[in-house]
Amino acid sequence: MRRHFNYYFILYPCIYFLVFTLSPILFRKEEYTSVNDTLAFLAFYYFLISIGYALDFFSEKEKDKDK
Repeated sequence: MRRHFNYYFILYPCIYFLVFTLSPILFRKEEYTSVNDTLAFLAFYYFLISIGYALDFFSEKEKDKDK
C-alpha cells in the first residue's frame, strides 16, 4: 500500500479538486459545486486514507513482532 502514496495522497485529490471546481466554469453549468463541499470531501478522504495507512503500518509491525 505504501508504494501508491503519490496516487492516493497527491494525484487523486488534485484531480478531484480540479474537476469539481473547474468543470462548472469550463462547461458553463448552471449549478456550481461549493469549494467548501469539495474541501470537506478531501478532508474526509485524507482521514480515511490515513486510517488505512495506520492499519497497514500496525499490521506490518505485528508481523515483524511475531517473527
